[in-house]
Amino acid sequence: MSRQLQKILVCLTASPHDIKVFDQVLTQTITTAFIHATPTWNCLIRAYSRSPTPITAILIYNHFIKGRFVFPDKYTYPAMLKACWRMGSLSKGKEVHAHVTKTGLDSDVYVGNALLHLYGSTGQVTDARRLFDGMPHRDLASWNTLLGAYNDNAVEVLVLFKRMMYEGIGGDHISMVIVFSACGKIGGTEFGKEVHGYVIKVGIRPALSLSNALLGVYTKCGEMDAAQSLFVEMAAMRDVVSHTILFNGYVDMGSIDLARGIFDQMSIKDLVSWNSMIHAYVKAKHPKKAIELFRKMENEMVEPDETTMVSVLAACASLADLQNGRLVHRFILQNNPRQDLFVGTALIDMYAKCGSLEEAMVTFYKMDSRDVFTWTTAIEGLANHGHGDKALSLFTEMEKQGIKPNQATFVSILTACSRSGLVKEGCLLFKRMVEAYQIQPKIEHLGCLLDILSRAGLLHQAEEFIKLMPPEEKIIANKTLLSACMNHLEYDLGEKIANGLTELSSQSHATHILLSNFYALAGQWAEVAKTRRIMKETDIRKVPGISSVDIKT
Repeated sequence: MSRQLQKILVCLTASPHDIKVFDQVLTQTITTAFIHATPTWNCLIRAYSRSPTPITAILIYNHFIKGRFVFPDKYTYPAMLKACWRMGSLSKGKEVHAHVTKTGLDSDVYVGNALLHLYGSTGQVTDARRLFDGMPHRDLASWNTLLGAYNDNAVEVLVLFKRMMYEGIGGDHISMVIVFSACGKIGGTEFGKEVHGYVIKVGIRPALSLSNALLGVYTKCGEMDAAQSLFVEMAAMRDVVSHTILFNGYVDMGSIDLARGIFDQMSIKDLVSWNSMIHAYVKAKHPKKAIELFRKMENEMVEPDETTMVSVLAACASLADLQNGRLVHRFILQNNPRQDLFVGTALIDMYAKCGSLEEAMVTFYKMDSRDVFTWTTAIEGLANHGHGDKALSLFTEMEKQGIKPNQATFVSILTACSRSGLVKEGCLLFKRMVEAYQIQPKIEHLGCLLDILSRAGLLHQAEEFIKLMPPEEKIIANKTLLSACMNHLEYDLGEKIANGLTELSSQSHATHILLSNFYALAGQWAEVAKTRRIMKETDIRKVPGISSVDIKT
């Protein structure tokens, strides 16, 4: 019998994913007297639990226990629970748990750990904790499994780790990886350093996964000097993950040149790395470098995806480079990256910002499906080009199609009303936003409504509206109103607003220049001289403007 078991084990080990081999062994087992051996069934259940058809493990177990000629043991249930986990069947797992309790094997630590893994990996953290607290015996695997179950609750991970230390349970590299990950999530730099000291003190082998986890702590907490030092120490074992962690840390800190240095050092650059670097350039307002890197990516035969194209289109939009934007659009059509909502929305945004509203709207209407961001981008494009009536029509069509506008949508449509002088429509939309859609107005919405009132000459209404705004936003609001007073020659109200701006003591050059211009228009030359003197004494200077001309050759 032992020879037969050895033969089965060899077959299962040699072909761990070959269903035909499993089925042959299962048939042989059922048709021979060897059917009465529990180890045989355990081997088969374990093999099928790891196979593409884990449900077969459940079926074998059902046949196993119905025969009543052989009994499951502590090696049966961990494999069964693994099958339930791979099937994503928590209900079946709970049935197995009930069988475990009936057979009295719930006190076995090996079985208990398997149950912990099932509940923890299916998000049943409360059940996992209840099970853990009731276990008569726990080993390090029990603690690590529960730590892993709390992966989304960083604070609880650290509390549990401290309890481990208090109870004298020494962690291993698996424990430390989970704890370092928790430190990174909550920005616990100091605790991370303490855990690092513990790792060195107890002599836990510095495995690559452990070092990468610690590197992640330092980068997520902004400790880039410590991260760089650790990265250098890892020279003999670091991998693409190590480079990616440090690279992302520099990107998050805005250190684009250092991020590019790490990017260039990477021997293996996957698509995520290329996308991250291109997006970093766009975010840091280096659109030309983003486009140059995209061209290098093409030359190295790396196939872009939707994320790549969205970033490159954003770079073209930032440069108002219609020619390059059209080339990118042609590239998308020729290479056929899946034109999802994000790519379509990015194309609309690019064309609108590059001055080709017609192409933007053609792209919009050609899209098979549109979400709220697509509609908002199209409305914004119409608003920025001064087509307020068309923007309102599109907003109405959007509502008719059942798309619920969000905060950004209302900023776009209120901007359209402001720039097209649609006072009544703008006020009604603001009211609908608050009452019908229950959207709490942000400073952007308040600014749009203030602009609508100011442009229409409703200056006293605008003044009353400013009183409702947060104190930190009143400087910008009063500047807007003062400009409107100048345009409508409302000197009395303008002087009141100007005095208020003076009391706020803004250090902005724009505020002082606006005050000086207002006093000059009102003929108050003494105030003009006073404002200019303050600017000179406090060294407030106007920032030079920048213009660019695109010359077609």
